[in-house]
Amino acid sequence: MCGGGRSTPRAQIEVPDYRAYDRQFDAQKDAITASMNNGTLELQTELQGVLRQTTDLKDKLADLEVEEATNQAALEEKATRLSLLMGTPPPEPNAQAPEVGAKDRDLDIRKGKKSLRIRQSSAKTSAKGTGLNIT
Repeated sequence: MCGGGRSTPRAQIEVPDYRAYDRQFDAQKDAITASMNNGTLELQTELQGVLRQTTDLKDKLADLEVEEATNQAALEEKATRLSLLMGTPPPEPNAQAPEVGAKDRDLDIRKGKKSLRIRQSSAKTSAKGTGLNIT
């Protein structure tokens, strides 16, 4: 079953270009990983920004605390200087009992039983004509 001398061209098997498929697969894979990484990169940059802001705020707080401590030390030093200049405060008056009776009325009378009596010399007017007058 031979062809009888006719020469037919031989069949050629063409091998597909696998490199093109590999390049296409690599491109799709890179696109997928890039889309996945974009979200994480955005979150990472946002996180870094927030961390930077918090460190800046912490630095400002630390500076304020240092400044406040310096101000407090300066105030204490000023108070110490003023207290040294002014000296000790004057002594407080001792607590005394309130003055009751003759001393309260500015009378010079002896104490005791006689001071309770009303003397004739102390009466300014006579008792005559005092009281109820009926006419």
